[in-house]
Amino acid sequence: IIICFAGFIASLTIVAPECNPPDFPAGGGYGPIQEYYVVGDVIYYYCETTSYIGGNFFRRCEDDGDWIGDTPVCDFPAEMSFTNQSSTEEPKEENEALLASDGDQTTCSSTTPGRDSYWMGMFQEPGELIRIMIFTPHGEIAYKVLLLKSNGITHNCGSERDSNSPIGWKIHNCPSPENRNTIGIQIKSLSSKPLHICEVRAYLLTTPTCVDPHLHINYGRIQLTRKTAELVCEKGFIRSPDELMTCIRGNVWNEKNLYCQEQLYDLGEKENPPDNEP
Repeated sequence: IIICFAGFIASLTIVAPECNPPDFPAGGGYGPIQEYYVVGDVIYYYCETTSYIGGNFFRRCEDDGDWIGDTPVCDFPAEMSFTNQSSTEEPKEENEALLASDGDQTTCSSTTPGRDSYWMGMFQEPGELIRIMIFTPHGEIAYKVLLLKSNGITHNCGSERDSNSPIGWKIHNCPSPENRNTIGIQIKSLSSKPLHICEVRAYLLTTPTCVDPHLHINYGRIQLTRKTAELVCEKGFIRSPDELMTCIRGNVWNEKNLYCQEQLYDLGEKENPPDNEP
């Protein structure tokens, strides 16, 4: 900006605010990746194939030099301690219930024909079931999803009917507060035909869980999960003795002094964990 007055010319330089590279979710990343960002720049977060993004999938650089909103997390499918089904088609080793939770969408469980067929999976620990994804083969499908509670009560988490369904994922978002303290799920057939399921992914929140602590660390960022906030330093900097915060109860972190300091020479200081950059 050039300002003229009384025969004098003065120049005024206005520096636009910048945002540093953002924090990011463990098991995911963001783009575009840049050394710095200016006001109005937008980044988009993503998660790995088996995980599902929880929170904002984009953020914008604001005029205060910060990113709007919270850093999202990547939720991974819950481990199942036990699977079962009402019956198993022959040959049983090619149709058993475990094949619907083996991480392979090319193997499928199958019941025999008949009424009241079901597939069931139990979690290693109870939690808040926020989402169920079911991969089904091509053809007719008819089922409903039930949440199982320790007191024997069940709650509905959606259903699906299609006389000619394409192969792929069916997504069911489970309502709150009925989805809390869930110990397992049951997928119940709504027809007398065999129940075919190729993969089940259940996204379960177990206590405690926390949200983005919004730490502003010079020369560093945070790699976030619902239970941990881990320090990641820029190249040429090393991590502080405290390098990790953990969630101790709902939305409460155990506060630590996290910082990055310049690495002047190698004394075996703590470097960043491998392969943690987005």
